[in-house]
Amino acid sequence: MGAPLTSSCIFIPFHNPWCWHTDYANQTARILSKNHTVLCFLWGDAVSIKEVVTRAKAYYPLTKHGNLWKMQPLYLIPGKRILWVQYISFFLNAIAAYIICSIISIYQKRTIIFWFFGYFDPVFLLLPPMFRFHTTVYDCVDIATHPHPSLARRLKEAEQSLISHASLVVANSHTLVRRLKHIRPDVHLVPLGFRIGMFTHPTLHPLPLTKKRPVIGFIGSIDYRVNFRLLLDLSTRHPSWQFALVGPIFYDHLTHDAQTLMKRLLERPNVLHTEVLPQHIPAVLCQFSVAIIPYDTRVPLSRYAYPMKIMEYFYAQKPVIATPIYELMKFIPLIRTAKSTNDWTRAIQQTLRHPVTSSASRQMKNIARKNTWEKKLAAIQTELARLGIL
Repeated sequence: MGAPLTSSCIFIPFHNPWCWHTDYANQTARILSKNHTVLCFLWGDAVSIKEVVTRAKAYYPLTKHGNLWKMQPLYLIPGKRILWVQYISFFLNAIAAYIICSIISIYQKRTIIFWFFGYFDPVFLLLPPMFRFHTTVYDCVDIATHPHPSLARRLKEAEQSLISHASLVVANSHTLVRRLKHIRPDVHLVPLGFRIGMFTHPTLHPLPLTKKRPVIGFIGSIDYRVNFRLLLDLSTRHPSWQFALVGPIFYDHLTHDAQTLMKRLLERPNVLHTEVLPQHIPAVLCQFSVAIIPYDTRVPLSRYAYPMKIMEYFYAQKPVIATPIYELMKFIPLIRTAKSTNDWTRAIQQTLRHPVTSSASRQMKNIARKNTWEKKLAAIQTELARLGIL
């Protein structure tokens, strides 16, 4: 883990629920809580007064597990679907969380560190200015963008403000570091982070697919970043290939055309969609003939991404084909990249004919081992210790 930071109370705001499929926030909180007091502000799990009264949702204002505290916010004003109600409720709950965090830090004599991730939700526009004069870590895991142009502009401005005032700025890819260094030169590169522990005791989870035909598999969110046209073309042209899409479906920001393409794709007889628990991912990966990352690179969030799934693919030593995502190009020839449907067809055919060599398998697994959550948090703690933030 590196040198532990003593006497620290770390405040982490969550914009997604605690049990979210993309687990960078809760993995960070889990590991940091081994040495520090961590308060998680679970905005993604906020409930309304009506839901509490009718018991439609469980409500736990403040829970504690060892050094890990979780605060579940409450909508104090009716109408939580209204944007200004969200803003006011968020602000009031954030003030309450700040007071709780301050009390904990004073009682335990610990320094407060505010730990922010990328801006993906409008409510995060409000939070960083409140804590501008405290020790702040900006843990950038993706670019600040949004499909709506005006909101994308506001998110970018908010990110620039946080970068300027943060005590430490880190990013998990060379692509993000280059982008952030235009604003601030002392941005530090850290490992990507992935959950290596789930590979220790994998559980069986057979997919309803035949073993006689190749399985072209994808693990991750099925959302507006995915190139549905590409997958539909591939599954139509190659009915002998089985396509497994493993992950939750999100309709947010999907255009009508994209929804139509996705529906047609999922109706294909050689396409399987399913969701699995994290502990089942290793068993699912074992059934893939080829692991794919078919992102639509016209979408900025896809083009500049560093998908965590690449490390899961690497640790499972699976051949990988991806669209030309900037950060993945450095892994050629360990992976193949393809743009058009014809390129993808050739790449899959070549991959099926030429399995991963033992030398490439060792390289892939070594790369994955260097990019665990533990390695990432150790690197950030080292930078904080170097800055004298204890």
